[in-house]
Amino acid sequence: MEREEKLYTTLADYVYDELLHRILTRQIKPGERLAEVDVAVSLGVSRTPVREALRRLASQGLLEIAPNIGARLVSPTRKDVEDAFAVRGALESIAVKLAIENIDATDLDELEDAIKREERALQREDFEEYLEVNEDFHRIIAQLSGNRVLEDFIKNCIARVSIYTVFCKSSINEVARMSLVEHKKIFDSIKEKDIARAERAMEEHMINTLNSLLSCGEKTV
Repeated sequence: MEREEKLYTTLADYVYDELLHRILTRQIKPGERLAEVDVAVSLGVSRTPVREALRRLASQGLLEIAPNIGARLVSPTRKDVEDAFAVRGALESIAVKLAIENIDATDLDELEDAIKREERALQREDFEEYLEVNEDFHRIIAQLSGNRVLEDFIKNCIARVSIYTVFCKSSINEVARMSLVEHKKIFDSIKEKDIARAERAMEEHMINTLNSLLSCGEKTV
């Protein structure tokens, strides 16, 4: 599948997008080192935007940067994944409760649109687009919580957790399709303003996603 051409504001944005694409398409392997000079040469840019892009990826939990060693793609352990989901699950349960208290018709339309975009991405088998819209669904709920601190923590967790799907040895399709069904259940409970049901649906979604990733990750996690 050919990638759509994009316009970038800065070279760092371009480098970031290219590296993220390589990570998501598994061209870069867990634990693999990313040397600034090699990346700069391969993308035809200087080392400055490369350095900035690597720091951005590291802030999202995708890379580890160590003095005198450089950047490496993370290689998460089973406990890393379990810990990330434990934190994210607790935070998102709080967020969905607060979102129901704040949500209006326009917000519901935005959530429903995210689900429709997720369906289209799965139909096209566009993994990168799927990850983006999947995250959008959760970001919208976090934003609707009205708690900026909670929103920031959830966004950080989302970035860390999403990358673990890249390390699945088997196809991500089954995990993605299950996630879509569960997103619809969460949306329905939010629409009905059923807090208890929404919290249960979100908790089940986190548990099922974690179990799916652990079962498909084999040696990686």
